[in-house]
Amino acid sequence: MLFVSYNALIEPLGPTQILAYVCRLADTHDMVVLSFEKRVRSEEDDARATRDTERLLAARGVRWIRLRYHKRPSLPATLFDIGRGALRILGEHRRQRFDLLHARGHVPAAIAWVVRKLAGIPFLFDIRGLHAEEYADAGHWDERGLKFRLTKRVERAILRDADGIVTLTHAIRPTLEGFDGLRQRAPSPPWSVIPSCVDLDHFAADASARARVRRELGVGDRPILVYAGSIGTWYQLDEMLDFYQAARARWPGLFFLALVNRSPETVADALSARGIAASDYAATWARHAEMPAYLAAADAGLAFIRPCLSKRSSSPTKYAEYLACGLPIVANAGIGDVEDLLARTGAGVVVAAQTPAAYHAAADRIRALAAAANRPRWRALAESEFSVTSRACPAYRDLYAGILRAAERAGGRVVQPDGHRDVTAGSG
Repeated sequence: MLFVSYNALIEPLGPTQILAYVCRLADTHDMVVLSFEKRVRSEEDDARATRDTERLLAARGVRWIRLRYHKRPSLPATLFDIGRGALRILGEHRRQRFDLLHARGHVPAAIAWVVRKLAGIPFLFDIRGLHAEEYADAGHWDERGLKFRLTKRVERAILRDADGIVTLTHAIRPTLEGFDGLRQRAPSPPWSVIPSCVDLDHFAADASARARVRRELGVGDRPILVYAGSIGTWYQLDEMLDFYQAARARWPGLFFLALVNRSPETVADALSARGIAASDYAATWARHAEMPAYLAAADAGLAFIRPCLSKRSSSPTKYAEYLACGLPIVANAGIGDVEDLLARTGAGVVVAAQTPAAYHAAADRIRALAAAANRPRWRALAESEFSVTSRACPAYRDLYAGILRAAERAGGRVVQPDGHRDVTAGSG
């Protein structure tokens, strides 16, 4: 199985949403991963992260093919990466034949589509979001422009020929089924909804780590509201800080912890401009290895994301990380399946309106849910719904097996149901 990612394995998303999956899938499948690597932090930090990733993958028997990511000029650079990725896969396929391509996102799917046309290898389109709509919703693309129209045209071909589909949410499926490429297919290809999951062995609350981080922050017994992730574009920093200020009036001593991938000083400056004392917040970034301890130190997790069509397809990883570390969630409406999740499980609060009254009501509710006695409940929810090991990978294995059986019936290569090659049709 060749897992293709346009994200670098050393960027913040890599350990949680690529490596955790690939390493678990390697328990039952011969996995190779191809990624497009880029500059993430300093040269020293990136070199360290690369070495750590190489050791992790080697220990699990996974081969790593690294290509350079090209950013500018955006359209020619992406087309160049698609062509280069397809040529590399075709060359590798001649040396070590692949049974299936697992394409994580639209650019990898475009690569896989080209390879399928040239070499007949089936591919799984693992849709991580609506690519063209995300850029349009962010204001980067015009829906009448070349980039949007070309992306939709390529998407149509990918959807028409994909041998299997994964979406992150149920909420986006009706919209996606109306897209060109799928609308003409009857029945739909094998399809599974797999939310963003996490490695629960890594993301786990530890009492000693909680105590240590709280000592380092100097918060004593004060409650902590945490936000972990990016800021800008989709992530509503001003609205989250509005909520924090409103919640302070309902939750005495509330401390704000921002774990921001890039430019944490932006959050610190925004809090300072609001007159919040430096003793009431901390803004920093944390490596993947450090994240569970920081989250374990908190009492509730916050995430406000700008609602729009493309975000109906989103399953923010932070939801799973918060729950895994025993934290209830404060979220806004209109993002993926979060409203259904919180209504069904009681694991947090959906803020339907960004007003002082709604913030006060949500603060009262989340304060009750954040009681220490409830932490095992939220952890149990993560175990049932957001585990890479017990939720995501079994679903992927079922899809792999179904796609490979279909390929065998169609006269392709003969493979065992677990994905290990048995014989090649016509090889003698």
